[in-house]
Amino acid sequence: MPAFNELGLKPEIQQALDELGYEKPTPIQEQGIPELLAGHDVIGQAQTGTGKTAAFGLPLLQYIDPESKDTQAFVLTPTRELCIQVTQALRSYAEHLDGVEIVAVFGGAPISSQTSQLRAGAQVVVATVGRMMDLMGRGALQLTSARYVVLDEADEMLDLGFIEDVEKILRMAPSGRQTALFSATIPPPVAKLADSYMYDPVTIRIAPKKLTVDAIAQAFVEVDGRKKTDRLIEILKAEEPEQAIIFCRTKIGTARLDRTMRDRGLKVKALHGDMSQGQRDGVMLAFKGRRLPLLVATDVAARGLDIEHVTHVINYDLPNSPDIYVHRIGRTGRVGRTGRAITFVTPKQREEIGVIERHAKTRIDEWEPPEERLQHAPDPRRRDHDAEREAAPTEDRKDSAEAATSNGRAKVFVNRGERSGISEEDLRWALTEGAVVPEDSIGPIRVLERFSFVELDAEQAERALEMLDGTKLKGKQIRLEYARG
Repeated sequence: MPAFNELGLKPEIQQALDELGYEKPTPIQEQGIPELLAGHDVIGQAQTGTGKTAAFGLPLLQYIDPESKDTQAFVLTPTRELCIQVTQALRSYAEHLDGVEIVAVFGGAPISSQTSQLRAGAQVVVATVGRMMDLMGRGALQLTSARYVVLDEADEMLDLGFIEDVEKILRMAPSGRQTALFSATIPPPVAKLADSYMYDPVTIRIAPKKLTVDAIAQAFVEVDGRKKTDRLIEILKAEEPEQAIIFCRTKIGTARLDRTMRDRGLKVKALHGDMSQGQRDGVMLAFKGRRLPLLVATDVAARGLDIEHVTHVINYDLPNSPDIYVHRIGRTGRVGRTGRAITFVTPKQREEIGVIERHAKTRIDEWEPPEERLQHAPDPRRRDHDAEREAAPTEDRKDSAEAATSNGRAKVFVNRGERSGISEEDLRWALTEGAVVPEDSIGPIRVLERFSFVELDAEQAERALEMLDGTKLKGKQIRLEYARG
């Protein structure tokens, strides 16, 4: 992988990247920047957080003429949040490009001040679709000199109903422009837009990082559509999420579920496209500030949320595609934490879980309450494929310790196994990092389908029980007991 300083960017841009600590480009940057610098139209399919802004922003800034005050490039965004985010990023990349003005125009702010900024000269305009249409209608924004056009999060523009306005804008832009389209998914209307308004585009697809999915314990709940809300509330009580995003497919469904949950006494707010910008800003600030535990949202509205402490994602409505599923659940399991993703399906939708599993190369088991305590090993009459007959953990810890100890070694029962996504490596990590048990004190670890057994030095076993019993591993509560036999 080349370094940024090998991509042929201007020294002024490279200086800004050095100061920002950018060394190695991400895959979308590595593949997209050379194509855009070469003048090609580019379709970039990549998830949020993969570095798309630099992928289109650096080539855009490379060719801006600071001597001309005409608008030479514009970036269309679906939401105010993304508009501001992209503008801030471009300004940081252009820190040492004297004379380059980057202006953000979006709804919810005085149009007069934005008009004044444009009149003063803005080589780069970052805009929401609605505000751009408004400014063009007033004659305050001219596209005749635009040489570079970016559509950022095109699928979100489609979901918000902006695609016709996007087409109008593209029709008014010069035919010789260079166009870049970036999107997490490429649904048919977006593909049709690209086919109609882009010239021989290079398509770059960056697969979602499997690591994100691996850090998330995934489960499904099969439920009759009429009982989904009751089941959701039961699951929230069992899971006790620190913060959860509950995804619905439509704005109407989001608003309805929000009302129902609030009527049931839950602290929840909705986030959807029919809300005013001020309302949306208030909800997002409350959620980011951890003052709001539950957020019911459409995919579109939640795009601007990049929050480290979301512990749960609940797909109240099954997503339209496996790509959207991966995109949704990637909002949990951040920065080394495990997360929980729970998906509701009706009996008719049950086979969709298999489609998602194959696409995302993951496993989605049936949901189990995390608080469930397996006080006994399985009934010997049950023949799980890899379960072996083991004596149950006993109640009194002192007696249990004596019974479980032999030759200075103690056997410990853990109430989770493969079915809960727990591996030998996970248990070893919990023991060494969570209970600070020396590696050489850990004996054989056997992970079965529904539970596990760990052999430890006797003096370390009590410490492991005290430190780990009742804590969570891979998003599920684990119980540790001495085992006999």
